[in-house]
Amino acid sequence: MTRPCRSLGKIQWMRLSLIVVLMTMVACASGQASAVTPIVTATPIGTVRPIETDQPIGPPPTVPLAPKVIPFFTTESDPNQLTVLQELILEYQQLNPGIEVDIVLASPSSRGSRLLTALASGADLGIFEIEPTLIAQWVDAGYLLPLDDVVSAIGVNDFVAGSLFRQNDHVYAVPYAISVYGLWIRTDLLQQAGLSLPRNYAELLRAAKTLTKGNTYGIALPAGQNIATVNYFSVFLWQNGGDYFTCDGNLAFGDSPTLQAIRRWADLAQYAPPGYTTWGYREQIDSFLNGRVAMTIYGGRLGVQLHESNRELADNVTVIFPPFGDQQVTLGVWSRFAIAAGTKNQAEAKAFLQWLISGDRLLRYDMTLPGHMIPPLESVRAVALDAASDYVQRHTDWIRSFYDWAAFTNHPAMNMGSVRAGQFKRSDQAPRWAWEVFGQPGLVDTMLQEIALGTREADSAWQAAVGKMAQTIAAWKTTHPAWKAPECSP
Repeated sequence: MTRPCRSLGKIQWMRLSLIVVLMTMVACASGQASAVTPIVTATPIGTVRPIETDQPIGPPPTVPLAPKVIPFFTTESDPNQLTVLQELILEYQQLNPGIEVDIVLASPSSRGSRLLTALASGADLGIFEIEPTLIAQWVDAGYLLPLDDVVSAIGVNDFVAGSLFRQNDHVYAVPYAISVYGLWIRTDLLQQAGLSLPRNYAELLRAAKTLTKGNTYGIALPAGQNIATVNYFSVFLWQNGGDYFTCDGNLAFGDSPTLQAIRRWADLAQYAPPGYTTWGYREQIDSFLNGRVAMTIYGGRLGVQLHESNRELADNVTVIFPPFGDQQVTLGVWSRFAIAAGTKNQAEAKAFLQWLISGDRLLRYDMTLPGHMIPPLESVRAVALDAASDYVQRHTDWIRSFYDWAAFTNHPAMNMGSVRAGQFKRSDQAPRWAWEVFGQPGLVDTMLQEIALGTREADSAWQAAVGKMAQTIAAWKTTHPAWKAPECSP
């Protein structure tokens, strides 16, 4: 899941060892400043150190077996999430002496590149949040363990439809949450301007224009070369009857609905703040939290941050289904764990993963961000909205909206050909060439940045992107002659 980074805070009950990663060393050697991403190791409490003594040395003590270490790669660095995760890990380690789970933190924007770097260096990835644009190719390359036994142990029928990632008749990634994206709006600013909540694109465009005055801008719409730009534009594309690929793997991006979606995106982007051409998730969210913009797209995490940081502002905010076109479809990001096929302790990694993403443990983890981390298990969803937290009780309407909209979600790297003949019906086929098209920088975000910067007109930028996308897909298919186009379900 993509999300802004926040400070970890002080955690008093567990010792943390911080290891500067190799990538930081390289950056320092080149003379460039680089934010250090720590590798946080959850060290069991109670380690006994030898005491120096003058007494005669007796027989050497029995050396305990080295613990079995499970690397755990995550971008969930919200303080509450990290605290609960560490509590859960400590519980598991106390139940299973001899097991250590090492948390490796990374930023969402660098997750794909970090995974590729780690894999290339031979690092043990252990359990990790799989980057959606990489998952299909990593299955083909044999980098991931099949997780059918983990799913069976939890109960396959308990998983929400579409939540498991299957390929070649096996499950290779299991979910811990889905994040659903809506349009957050300052209702007080709308009321001051004499406007009602926008019900369609024309009303949305009018609202963005009207609310752009002084130091306030109508909407935050990132146009940097990153996945946030791709994800948000995708909602425009789908809602206006377009898609990137057909369900059988041919190019659909060159069809006319795509150009309409691009023009609508560009018209709305006129009312984004200066500098948005380099923005990703973090800048976009900060602009809403600090009152610089009147509207923004995001998942339920924004509501939690509003509640924690500015309750007065939260009382003047609501969230609606994005009105970018006629089709009822929005972005849904499944957060999934995979296990590296080359990890040292495979059985132990599977056992811990099964324990973590089921029952009370899954509920406790997902409820650190109510409405943003929607549980993938029906049994857990049934009780999640009954939580007694102040946030859940105060903003149940926001949370219920995200739960309701989950049925209308789609993802550019996970669902190929979900819009057919202008109608949305989600496909579970993943494009195998997702990284080549959507990787960073990708073809779509590069196109949109050119339009936002004014270096190319929308029509020209679109035609260039269509050509590059066609070449990319053709090149991939040429180097993968064994690939067979999936059959389109009715």
